[in-house]
Amino acid sequence: MNLRDAENGKILWQSTEDLANPNFEHKAKIPKNILKCKSVSREINFTSERKIEKFRLEQRVFLNKRAIEEWYFDFGFVIPQSTNTWQ
Repeated sequence: MNLRDAENGKILWQSTEDLANPNFEHKAKIPKNILKCKSVSREINFTSERKIEKFRLEQRVFLNKRAIEEWYFDFGFVIPQSTNTWQ
């Protein structure tokens, strides 16, 4: 997963952490200069060995223990043995 300045494409933060466990809270420290960006794009890369009928991704962003963003993405069907990128 990475976060980029949407205007110039510069990567501001990146992680290769395995995010597959839905029962684990993943923490990220994002650089404060991201707040100077007019817009930020998010890119997620995922793989699947098996087909998934209805793949759904949920993300919540917290600042000082307060949810400032909730994001839901319904990808739908995932082809087995595939690598997928969504931006």
